Amino acid sequence: MGLETFPEIESFQKLPRKVIVKAGASSFSERDGAELRGIVINNIGHTICDLRVHVVILDTQGIPVMSAAATPEPDALPQGGISSFTFQIKDYAQKISDFHLYSNWRFDDRE
Repeated sequence: MGLETFPEIESFQKLPRKVIVKAGASSFSERDGAELRGIVINNIGHTICDLRVHVVILDTQGIPVMSAAATPEPDALPQGGISSFTFQIKDYAQKISDFHLYSNWRFDDRE
């Protein structure tokens, strides 16, 4: 499911029952390096916390060349909550085009 389909979703019931991580925009500048932005949607059915997003950047042959992690804002989400993340990677000298995103989190049992 591409990021462009999210505005058409009328209900979280149509999304898969998991924590969804989607990248939105990738850019590159000589001064700031590579940047990748995206969103995280909690559709697991419970509140989660200690959310962390990881990216593995792949080369043209699909081999991992770099990885990074970021804490989205906010890092705790209720069911249906959405947070955003940004990777700012100064050591990568081109636009990030081939990558794999995943998240780590834990159930928030403080309720």
